[in-house]
Amino acid sequence: MLNKYFIELLGVVTIIYAKLLTEGDPTIMAIVYFAMFSMAKGITTGYFTPIGSAAAFMIGRVTRQDFMYNLMAQLGGTLAVAVTFLPVKTYIDLAS
Repeated sequence: MLNKYFIELLGVVTIIYAKLLTEGDPTIMAIVYFAMFSMAKGITTGYFTPIGSAAAFMIGRVTRQDFMYNLMAQLGGTLAVAVTFLPVKTYIDLAS
C-alpha cells in the first residue's frame, strides 16, 4: 500500500528536479512526464500535483483517504526538493 505513495513522492521529486535543472525545457519535461507516468501506471494515480489530485477527488475518482495520502506524498516530495536542491545545484556547478 505504501508503494504507491512512495512512487507518487518519487514522481514529484523527479518532475520538480527536471524542471529546476533544465530550466523548464519543454522537450525534457515531456520526456520526464512520460517516463514518470509510464513507471507509475497501475501503481498510483499518477497526478503528481495537488491540483490534479484535488480534481480527481472532487469528481470521485479517488477516495478521501487516497487524496490525503497523495497530498502528503506530494508535499513531502516538494519539501525534499526544497531542502536538497541548493546543495545539489552547488555541487553540479562546482563539478562543471
